[in-house]
Amino acid sequence: MINLILLMAVFLDFSEVDALFKFKEDYKECNERLTQMLDENLSYEEKAKIYWRLSRVALMQGEQTDDKTEKREHFNRGIEYAALGIMSDPDNPDCYMWHCANVGRECQTHSLIQQASSVPVMTKDLTMIIDELGYEDYSPAWQALAEMYYHHPFKSDESALNFARKAAVSISEGELQLSTYLFFAELLYERDWSLSKRASLAKANSSEFKKSHTSLIEKYSYYDGSGEIMPWNNRNVEECSDREEVAEILRFAISLYESADSTSPLDTRDYNSIMKFIQDKKL
Repeated sequence: MINLILLMAVFLDFSEVDALFKFKEDYKECNERLTQMLDENLSYEEKAKIYWRLSRVALMQGEQTDDKTEKREHFNRGIEYAALGIMSDPDNPDCYMWHCANVGRECQTHSLIQQASSVPVMTKDLTMIIDELGYEDYSPAWQALAEMYYHHPFKSDESALNFARKAAVSISEGELQLSTYLFFAELLYERDWSLSKRASLAKANSSEFKKSHTSLIEKYSYYDGSGEIMPWNNRNVEECSDREEVAEILRFAISLYESADSTSPLDTRDYNSIMKFIQDKKL
């Protein structure tokens, strides 16, 4: 029996269902196939991989409907699937990420007071990924932190921008994640610091970043890239203005899309959003 379980864990292949999710966006079929893959003989780790994918599908199904009640049903199902994934494999970061995402979407269907009550839940998930499990370069978690800080009235917009930078530089090779580049570019464009202001603060920010911190999240709240050359640039961060860097980021994102071997419908929507931003801002 043990050998059978091990064999099933090794040969469980998600490539087809992942392609169906990404390129076809057929979430109903994805849900059916993933549900069929669940088997009591699977290892806990393999079950977790199924559960977080089911959670991801539930979130997208919620996004597809305009009916608030249906949205809540999908998002709550996504929360439940992610929780099952966490129970199955507490070391899987994707389970926490999709739990956080569904909690975030579900709370948006309620009042502002109820939305605020969900922030500690999402923070706990993201802290688990970054600080407890040690996934320092897990880009989606950094972007979620950036968005949460940016929209939260009592959080720091500067920390939000620094988290967004970390999200952008942490994108895995081969992944487009164009919306991550665009979100970071939007925050930089809005801040609109001059070259001289960035340069004058670079030393102080770099010093704060290098200090000992209680957590990676606290540490990266000071991360402005001082002394670094970003993937989209050929000069140090402090050697350009915010809006000069915005143009470089977006050109880089466009080049990634246009040179990609394959792109998904989401990639194309994000690409079009970037082109619209460039046109609207006359970059």
